[in-house]
Amino acid sequence: MPRWYLLLARCFGCAVIEDTWHYFLHRLLHHKRIYKYIHKVHHEFQAPFGMEAEYAHPLETLILGTGFFIGIMLLCDHVILLWAWVTIRLIETIDVHSGYDIPLNPLNLIPFYAGSRHHDFHHMNFIGNYASTFTWWDRIFGTDSQFTAYNEKMKKIEKKTE
Repeated sequence: MPRWYLLLARCFGCAVIEDTWHYFLHRLLHHKRIYKYIHKVHHEFQAPFGMEAEYAHPLETLILGTGFFIGIMLLCDHVILLWAWVTIRLIETIDVHSGYDIPLNPLNLIPFYAGSRHHDFHHMNFIGNYASTFTWWDRIFGTDSQFTAYNEKMKKIEKKTE
């Protein structure tokens, strides 16, 4: 049985690997030549909800789901890690598709955690915010620029209404 801190570190490693895979392949699935054939199925819902997270074309499930298993293949040495990673990933996936930004959500304590606002904007706008868990790839490649501009605009509107 791995120690708790090693289990946590390996789950984090799995999340980084999956997020990296997801960012680049998800961005590719938005390419104009293939979007309508595969990824558009997942975007039938502009206002996501928890169970909608798993609603996707079978090829998308295979393509994006591969990232989930890469971390397991590289880092897993005990079945408890597999169960921990499955649990964490499902909770995270349902959270970002929940449509709710819960202030006391413990996942918000994770540095660079994307959360539901980040992913809701992706479903609303269809462009940008391609990462699944963390925001760094979107920040590095500038694919969160519309989201950032939108948030700044919303903050100005909130200040005016106060």
